[in-house]
Amino acid sequence: MAILASKVVSALILSPRMRAFSRSMKALRRKLSGQRPEVLYFHQPDDPYSQLTAQVLTELQARYDIDLQVKLVNEPEDDAAPERLALQAHSRRDAALIATFHNLSFTDAGQQPSEASLKLARRSLAASSNLPKAAAEIGEAFWSDDTDKLDRTAMVSDDQTERVFREGTRLRGQLGHYLGATFFFEGEWYWGLDRLPYLEERLAEAGLRLSGCRQITAFQTRPEFMGSPSNGKRLTVEFYPSARSPYSAIAMKETLDLPNHYPVNVHVRPVLPMVMRNLPVPPKKRFYILRDTKREADRIGAPFGKIADPVGEPVRRVYSLFSWAEEQGKGGALLQAFVDMAWAEGIETGSDNGMKQVCARAGLDREVASTIIDNKDWEGWAEDNRLQMLKSDLWGVPSFRLIDENGTELYAGWGRDRIWLLAHEIQKALAS
Repeated sequence: MAILASKVVSALILSPRMRAFSRSMKALRRKLSGQRPEVLYFHQPDDPYSQLTAQVLTELQARYDIDLQVKLVNEPEDDAAPERLALQAHSRRDAALIATFHNLSFTDAGQQPSEASLKLARRSLAASSNLPKAAAEIGEAFWSDDTDKLDRTAMVSDDQTERVFREGTRLRGQLGHYLGATFFFEGEWYWGLDRLPYLEERLAEAGLRLSGCRQITAFQTRPEFMGSPSNGKRLTVEFYPSARSPYSAIAMKETLDLPNHYPVNVHVRPVLPMVMRNLPVPPKKRFYILRDTKREADRIGAPFGKIADPVGEPVRRVYSLFSWAEEQGKGGALLQAFVDMAWAEGIETGSDNGMKQVCARAGLDREVASTIIDNKDWEGWAEDNRLQMLKSDLWGVPSFRLIDENGTELYAGWGRDRIWLLAHEIQKALAS
């Protein structure tokens, strides 16, 4: 299924001008009605990112003139969270890694807490009259699997607890999202600590930051390696993108640029998009990803928004040329050209003319490409790449693996949001 009907529609929907107009209308409606500005936060107790985010809720309340309403939610449906076990394992590991950069706490015990702890945590949360404060405290006991610290006397029945969580989950779905650790303010979504800076910037623009208060969080940036590494190591970064992934599209340039900053080799290992592996993506997930990608693209200066969805034949055709391009050291350039044209320029990359343009921009011989294209040799390595991702508890794209000279995995991470953390891990490995 195409993500959006046409490149004209996508450019209009994702335009900063349209976003600014929508914001101004919602703010005007709020002011005319005399309503207080309300921020909704959707908390999932068994989600590591929710536990991190819960630790900043009281600060958010204290620094902004808002009503912060905490809603309790269940885990996402299977179609919004495929490979659930890999998601859980990676989320715990990732939350533990990023916590210290935000001066927060989270420990990965290597497994989810017990069902008994989860049941008690849910009852305690449902009974709380001050969730912005209680969420982090109850979560700390839950993630420690400490049933003695969880409130066994909470005056809420199991049925009432389930009702509270169902209502929060239903509201989240109605408003258009599917994950925990998400904020909603006047038509826009902000996921966890990674998107909290966007929310804070918007609240400040609306004049809602209280006098003398600073922003709680800032965007993490990629550190640049200064000077030559003292240990003489050269590392490998395995990069797992999908040609149909918006996040992969805006991560491509940053990732391929890593060797210009660090002594690393980037090995590009494309995978087949989820929808081409019969894994459905619900509409609210598709539209959130598009809007979020555009927001991120604008921030980092990456082109994005005029879309000709390359799902299906375009992806197959560019993958059929990848090994040939890689032999010439231009595999990354081929994918970069493809995603730029498909996701930022609205070019129908699956056509013969579109593929010729892709090859020309990547510096590849178009005539030779026409004799190679449409083979199926790529199907084997694409599946091998997917299986390697799963071995590292990675399931989505873009993903990264950092490998030392002995083939040992030093870091495995998911998402363009973690390029900065990948860079920190590279620096750490080079300094040891």
